[in-house]
Amino acid sequence: MKKFMENSIKRVMGTKKNADRKKLKGFTLVEIIVVLVILAILAAAMIPALTGYIDKANEKTAISEARNVVTAAQTIVSEKYALGLVYTSKAGDEEDKSVVEVITDSTDYKLKEAHYAAILRLADLEGTGATVTNVELSSNGKITKLECTTSKGVDVTYAGGTFTIGDGT
Repeated sequence: MKKFMENSIKRVMGTKKNADRKKLKGFTLVEIIVVLVILAILAAAMIPALTGYIDKANEKTAISEARNVVTAAQTIVSEKYALGLVYTSKAGDEEDKSVVEVITDSTDYKLKEAHYAAILRLADLEGTGATVTNVELSSNGKITKLECTTSKGVDVTYAGGTFTIGDGT
């Protein structure tokens, strides 16, 4: 009976060697390497897709900033136009009250650079590194073209109601 009990206990508990093996839990080196390879493949597949999303988000941010600049420029020009200060400059005037200068060989006008800082201030981009490089308007005071660089250094051009990033390509 003693032998039977010992055998029963060994079967239930297992041998000492089997008991030690059951206590060992974890992953083998091969399993860890397989998981790392799978993760590397997934990362390699996802990085180009994520880069595309980031580029699109940066473009939308640049266009949003440029839209704010166009709105600010139009606001300033409209205020000056309402006060009669846009086209008051006449040849021979001692004081030039005009906020624009004539573009040669054109009926359009160019906003004087002295007003670019006010545009950035109104667009809430002052001190961010954004710059306005060109603002053109028609004879009725409507912005026809605006060129600016956003706070992230992206060149944006507004012309004919369309925004283009960089050189338009």
